[in-house]
Amino acid sequence: MQTTGVFTDCRSHWKGRIGSAAVSLAKTQGGVLSFGSDGPDRHHGLARTALDFAARVRLVCRSEAGSADYGESVLIRQENDPQPKFHFLEEGAVRLGMRVAFDLIDDAGHYHGDGRQDLWLYPEGDLHCTFSLQIIDPIGHGPIQDAHVEVKGDSAYTRLRVGPERIVRQGEITRPFGDALAERAIIAESEQGLCALYWARDEGHAWQGSDHGPTPPFYASHWPTGMQQWARGGMGWACHGETAGLYASVWEEGPTARFHWLRDARLEAHDEGQATFTATLVASLAADAKDLERRITAVQHPLEPQVAGGVFRCYTDEDGTYEVGQGDPTAAQITFPPDPQARTVRLRYFRRKTDPRHRGGIRATVNEQPIPVQLVSEGELTDDICVPMDMSHKNDSIDDAIVAARLDRDRPTEIRIEKTPGIQATYQSEITGLDLNRRAGNHRDIAVWTSHNQHAPLLEFDLFSGAVHRLTAHDQTEPVLWEMPMAFFKSCGISKHHYLNQVREFRLDQNGAEVVSLYFRATNPNQRAQSETWLTIPYDHPRPRLEVRMKMTVLEEWDAQNAEFSDIFPYPSRLPETWFHDAVLFVQRDRTFLKPSLRPDLSVGSGPDSDDPRLFYALYPSHRGNVLALFDNPHHPEHKFHYSVCGNYVDVHVNYSGYDMPLPAGTAFEVRYICEIYGDENTAIDQLKDIGLRSCEAGDLVIE
Repeated sequence: MQTTGVFTDCRSHWKGRIGSAAVSLAKTQGGVLSFGSDGPDRHHGLARTALDFAARVRLVCRSEAGSADYGESVLIRQENDPQPKFHFLEEGAVRLGMRVAFDLIDDAGHYHGDGRQDLWLYPEGDLHCTFSLQIIDPIGHGPIQDAHVEVKGDSAYTRLRVGPERIVRQGEITRPFGDALAERAIIAESEQGLCALYWARDEGHAWQGSDHGPTPPFYASHWPTGMQQWARGGMGWACHGETAGLYASVWEEGPTARFHWLRDARLEAHDEGQATFTATLVASLAADAKDLERRITAVQHPLEPQVAGGVFRCYTDEDGTYEVGQGDPTAAQITFPPDPQARTVRLRYFRRKTDPRHRGGIRATVNEQPIPVQLVSEGELTDDICVPMDMSHKNDSIDDAIVAARLDRDRPTEIRIEKTPGIQATYQSEITGLDLNRRAGNHRDIAVWTSHNQHAPLLEFDLFSGAVHRLTAHDQTEPVLWEMPMAFFKSCGISKHHYLNQVREFRLDQNGAEVVSLYFRATNPNQRAQSETWLTIPYDHPRPRLEVRMKMTVLEEWDAQNAEFSDIFPYPSRLPETWFHDAVLFVQRDRTFLKPSLRPDLSVGSGPDSDDPRLFYALYPSHRGNVLALFDNPHHPEHKFHYSVCGNYVDVHVNYSGYDMPLPAGTAFEVRYICEIYGDENTAIDQLKDIGLRSCEAGDLVIE
């Protein structure tokens, strides 16, 4: 079971999984959404698909005079967009979030507008999904006839409940929204369990307006969500007149539900509000009716918590969270009343853009017991749909803290969130508003900040590449290392097949305040071999310190002549005049090897064999700090370390090589190493040699 939510690449689909729940998004079919249980990372990635969602619009096409469909009624299907855009919103211990943007295209390829879906998945099996469909270009279309979200269920669901009515095995029901659907829920039943589709209200939303904060400067520093801004025609299913309603059926192929904003209408839209359709739908998988009732109640009848040190804004069904704004910059206490249903609540504690940043640790407790906390930053941007600006590089500290708690039946439940000195790992959300040139989907970074440095993060961990980026000393604003791969690969590999960095599992086992520790498991595209990484970063250490354990396991075959685990890149440029180190020093107990950066001899340099199972190196000297690393080889002497400095650059390779290839299934390599940043441009080579010898002897970096 995936305890921390993560998106994995299944080639044709993005799969998001957390707990036993999973969603699948079609990469070349508009990002259409499937919801079910987690399966192998192949094809759509689900073991069982409970529900499939897709947006639909029907209108009279007038896009291209003379075309075969001019003046005809055409169906616009979400699947028609072959290049949907995926924004990675959140991946963490509490939930997953993804925004999908797709073009509304008819079968002839005419563009009629924009579709978007925001989804939030929780490990209990709850999916919150908001759709927004915006028809544009008034001269390109005539009347809008239909706009709906279609949901198809697994054929195992043979019974459907719509309020007091039931459909067993076959039949259909059509109901308008309102009193005829007072329960605002439909429930599908099978021998394996239950599935519910439900919504909080027929129209309207919980938006409280922009939050300017209590003190100057009075900017709108906490915005409504992008979906709330896109909802120019109102939020909800019943915002567009009398034709709105639900169609539900069960036939041999399974149940179908269509949530109609419009049905068999002839809407002549005179403004963008009339041609924009937005609503939220919640889906839940459960084993029994009592559990399902508890989840529906949690969305439709939220509670009113008491807040000290902050401001309770609202409960929003869009993502299923209680929003609490920061008041006291050090702590907030949120108290829920006793709840006979013992529901699960999710809480978002947010920092306005004008509030002070916090670079240290976060502690969260429920009734004084520690709980996981998911930290998120929007960087320097906000979810402003009116600004088509390029996405800046994001590596900011915490904006939002997300927690979840099961309420107590008999006594109040007290959630406390504290901001303390320490260390934090914060996900950099791709929420950015309008993105005209499809730049989204390029970043999935976690920035690690500490109280030791208020001006720059210690490092960024990239979920796309499995690498550390921009490692920075405590007293610096510029990095000493640009990139540090953290997954096994073939040295100088030229294909994705050579890199074991496509994430399959990710966990933040500890997220402050004393330590950050993460686990990263990844494979190459066809999953022939896998790499595992355990990274620990302690806060209470005089220098930046990374404690790393890595393991490579051949699942089927490894057809490369080496297995590399370390290749640091100090600089983003190959121009020697931009470099800021002089040399790389390698130390083992029986020899040393030095390679200068500006080399008078042949560029490439490889170290000789050694009988020492440990290897120390130092990249030095620099005003940004010196990179010291100590490696421990558990396979010595059968497989010795091979190390070198690249002939085209100043990147430092360390790997295992010299074996017969290909390596068969079951072969494994492991390595442990420690990396620290120490000293400055005045650190001498003799001092580094002494540190290297003592460290190789002790099995740890011995600096003081």
